[in-house]
Amino acid sequence: MRKNIYQLIGLACKAGQVSSGSMAAKSSLLRRRAFLLIISRDISEKTKDELVSSSRKRGIPWLVLGDKYRLGAHVGKAYRVALTINDRGFANAILKVLDELQVDEAKDMGVVEWQK
Repeated sequence: MRKNIYQLIGLACKAGQVSSGSMAAKSSLLRRRAFLLIISRDISEKTKDELVSSSRKRGIPWLVLGDKYRLGAHVGKAYRVALTINDRGFANAILKVLDELQVDEAKDMGVVEWQK
């Protein structure tokens, strides 16, 4: 059975390899600890632009996934609009799942857009 992206986020969180929240994600990007940026589709445009711009400058892939409540639930919080995966292995596993998915399957899972 193929692992769900949300399951991988949960595993990364349990391993202590997730920075959750927009400020923590921004800090992780600036300190070059992040390997993948994940933002919710209901994030404010200003925050999205800041995080994606920072991610692009550092060559870090990013994706828009689900809403803030579902994203938060998988890291044990009420809601989160942004998080970073701070482990190369987990980041690569999530990107590999995305690569294997067809566009329709990705949309069913909640992936809105991702850097290809």
